Amino acid sequence: MDWESFQKHVTQNRKVATDYITMTYDNVVLFEFFMPLTNEGYLRTSLDALFFKDSVLTRLKTVDQQILKTKIPTQENESDDDYFQRICDKVSNTFGGYSISHVSGRYRADVLKSRQDIYSATAGNNIDSYLVDETTAVVKFIFPCGDFVESQFTSSTDYFDNISSDVGFDIPNADAAIIRWLFYTLFVQSIVQAVNGEDEIWMLESGMRNRLHIWRMNEN
Repeated sequence: MDWESFQKHVTQNRKVATDYITMTYDNVVLFEFFMPLTNEGYLRTSLDALFFKDSVLTRLKTVDQQILKTKIPTQENESDDDYFQRICDKVSNTFGGYSISHVSGRYRADVLKSRQDIYSATAGNNIDSYLVDETTAVVKFIFPCGDFVESQFTSSTDYFDNISSDVGFDIPNADAAIIRWLFYTLFVQSIVQAVNGEDEIWMLESGMRNRLHIWRMNEN
């Protein structure tokens, strides 16, 4: 703790509470990525690449440029350098960080069977092949979309009345579409390609849309 912070705690003239400005977004996109803990290293490597401009640029320049410019059109008289800088600015303003947690779970690794069927098939000593315990790494991203309502924080009970949704913002579908595409291009593709051999990879999308995305191994 520095001297200025310490002084705020010890002085008798300190403020009773910190002053806050609230920024309330009506629209948000959330992604939760589920991976076995054994692949956490791949997760972190791919995630941390989003913090570095050179990694982002390298990834963007491997994308089909016609597709890229369809998803994010160029502006009039915009040079290539300015175009990529604008995308990097979007990434910088959007991908600020992530949270990762470990979740313990159990799942059934076969079709539904009775206890008798399982014990008969395994000689009574290998139920672990039917019920599997696994620790999962869950990575969460929260992306605000569009504009926000700004207000002075108060402890009054009318806070939610003051930020009611009748402000009139349109749902920023275009902004959300760009966020989804950048997230898929910069992160999802690289992690799915890097992790080899997993039966399934799950990604839960919520907020403006509620969808479950599953990458399942093609056994054909």
